[in-house]
Amino acid sequence: MRRPPARAVRLFVPVALMAVGPLAAQGPRTIGVGQIVADSLTARDPVGRSRRSPYHVWTLDGRRGQRLVLDLVAPDFDAYLVLRDQEGYVVGSDDDSGDERNSRLHAILPRDGRYRVVATAFGEDGRGPYTLSVGGWEAPAAPAAGAAASLRPGETKDGLLEPGDEATGDGPFEDRWTLDARAGERLRIEMRSDHFDSYLTVLGPEGQAVGSDDDGLGDRDAVVTMRAAAAGRYTVFASSYGESPTTGAYRIAVVEEGGDFAEPGMAAAIAPGETREGRLETGDPLGTRGLEDRWTFTGRAGQVVRVDAISSAFDSYAVLTFGETPVDSNDDGGDGNNARLMTVLPNSGTYTIVVSAFTEGRSGGRYTLALEASGPPPPAGQTARIAPGQRLAGRLEPDDRSREGGGNEDLWEFDGRAGQEVMIELRSGAFDTYLQLVAPDGRSVAENDDGLGDGTDSFIMAALARSGRHRIVVRGFGDREARGLYELGLSLGGAISRPGQVGEIQAGETLLGRLESGDSTVGDSTYADIYRFRPARAGEVTIDLRSSDFDAYLIFQDASARTLATDDDSGTGTDARITARVSAGVTYRIVANSYGEERETGMYRLAVRLTP
Repeated sequence: MRRPPARAVRLFVPVALMAVGPLAAQGPRTIGVGQIVADSLTARDPVGRSRRSPYHVWTLDGRRGQRLVLDLVAPDFDAYLVLRDQEGYVVGSDDDSGDERNSRLHAILPRDGRYRVVATAFGEDGRGPYTLSVGGWEAPAAPAAGAAASLRPGETKDGLLEPGDEATGDGPFEDRWTLDARAGERLRIEMRSDHFDSYLTVLGPEGQAVGSDDDGLGDRDAVVTMRAAAAGRYTVFASSYGESPTTGAYRIAVVEEGGDFAEPGMAAAIAPGETREGRLETGDPLGTRGLEDRWTFTGRAGQVVRVDAISSAFDSYAVLTFGETPVDSNDDGGDGNNARLMTVLPNSGTYTIVVSAFTEGRSGGRYTLALEASGPPPPAGQTARIAPGQRLAGRLEPDDRSREGGGNEDLWEFDGRAGQEVMIELRSGAFDTYLQLVAPDGRSVAENDDGLGDGTDSFIMAALARSGRHRIVVRGFGDREARGLYELGLSLGGAISRPGQVGEIQAGETLLGRLESGDSTVGDSTYADIYRFRPARAGEVTIDLRSSDFDAYLIFQDASARTLATDDDSGTGTDARITARVSAGVTYRIVANSYGEERETGMYRLAVRLTP
């Protein structure tokens, strides 16, 4: 069953409810507004013809236009709730809009009279106690039932599906919104509701279908990402998913998006080492998973490439092809739901990267595509060299060096100086990575398994105690054989700022830092480093704070130290991430801190990325 999204703030508040004790199984069951009743479904109750589960019928007297919220809570079965009028017509139904497997139904009564509330289960195993409650809810200020309303880019408005609205061909109520757009204008139309599963449809000036979506925003919220092919008036239909005439409140917004994107349906070029912005939108070709973008590059046989498709708007999916032949594909190989594929090119020539959403649908949005290429992996069993700033490909294979605990390992070397700060990243979609840094005297400096976050990639930050040739050991976690490609990256940090000194960071920069005695402190007296950030252009900034020594915590402030945003674990694992809109030439403060009340110390990496 699909679950509704968690909401930090609910827009509509039920009225106070009065509790009523359990009723006997015999006799009519009645419930009124403001009441909570309790009962149990048993094998002695009548069984529904469609769901084959026991059910109870409760009668409810209501008035035309009355707004009610009904909650069916059952700890032992998947609750299902139906509201019918006195003639038996369905006013509304719900499966999982409440918490967990409980039902919550928002209804606007179409007429005065007696209604029937059916309390049952979604499946055939409905047995056990339940509570049923009926309250009221406050509707937002919304256009009158059946009346069309206008939207403009940048606006957010409240709507209400209710009796008197238009009805779609298969039954649900729908609201009509009009939107005037310029030719080429890129818009993102979002619909969110706590009350029902949102569904959006957009028609062009000539009545042609432009886009539609059910769950593109995740869970039960909808989004249509469009580019206006022609100037004119577009029509947006807001309704609920399914055939039931569902009622309830929703919020609809239109966001204008800017950026340098390829024309819809046109392939764009990307070169190794480049990071490009893309957008899935109306006008793009429709593949098996919905909207698709295509990017081309020239590669050589034996070359190792890494492709990253990163998006906060959808679950990205990437496919690499050579001509019509698929080479590789990936869904969630990167951080979170981002796609990452890494492969050895089989031929020389032109390759195509196809970017889409993993789930089928016509929703889309912005994304970032990055392409990296390197030479072939070092020969099996050979100790390889890596220099600071390099990201190189390797491969664990049967002829690599054997290790005592079982399995094989690769060795890499670099020259370092005492006092240098190093950062080592090991990524692979083929196996669970394990990383070790060894000093010139053979002593282990640091080891790590899953330090890059929720996945199985490894990460080490360490200060070198000795000068000389250091060794990086790459292997799989545990005693099992590990096979496949990986990527190893080495960075040397510059001089870490003195404790308590305010630093500077620019868009696109990555810095190493250290929380230590003498640093600034925040309100709970924990250590913090402060960085000034002054973007040269407006856009959306993404700030990442990563540490394998402590639980990272970020604070984003204006120049007067007024807090604009905070975050604990929005990155991978216990790493912190903040995304915010910033203005050109305005000074902001980024505070790198640890979560909790303890004075944590240790190294961290701070990265700032700015997109249009």
